[in-house]
Amino acid sequence: MFLELGYGAATIDEVIRRIGGSKRTVYHYFPGKEALFAAVIDEVVGEIVRPLPDIDALSLGVRETLLLVAEQHMTTVLSERHIALIRLVAAESVRFPEIGRAYYEHGPARGHQKLERYFARQHRLRTLDVADARQAADYFWGMLLHHDTLRRLYNVVPPPDVKAVKVACAAVVDAFLARHDGVVVQEPRHRGRGRA
Repeated sequence: MFLELGYGAATIDEVIRRIGGSKRTVYHYFPGKEALFAAVIDEVVGEIVRPLPDIDALSLGVRETLLLVAEQHMTTVLSERHIALIRLVAAESVRFPEIGRAYYEHGPARGHQKLERYFARQHRLRTLDVADARQAADYFWGMLLHHDTLRRLYNVVPPPDVKAVKVACAAVVDAFLARHDGVVVQEPRHRGRGRA
């Protein structure tokens, strides 16, 4: 209903008309329309987050982990349902800033924080050179999402097929790793000894 009518036009009365029940029942679970919309966002964002493994618990290498995260994320983010939600949030968040905040906090902010923690851990393990984990996460998500998401938002292209997603994600992961792969460890200098 939110995707069909927009946040402003969707009402609790219309929810009740479509699904039955009473206002009392709806308000028992959701104190207002904002809370109901936040639950919808949680559901859609959950479709992105649920399939993602706990990346810190994976026994995969960094490249394989980033590929897995990127491919699963992009498949869902570029889907019709998620693109419709992004369009709704973008259109309505000027009049209803609470929905913009709810979407950001339940979606992009969570993914960013998870990747930030992963990059910081990999830096400590010296498998990635990412002194600034937040900036590294910004760059990674930016490279991954920018062009394809814009083209989907403006309805320039249909949802990509699996092969196209894999190719695009591999290009981003490889470009990211070319910049951040491994910390160079300087060999200690030997004091007082010359090398032969």
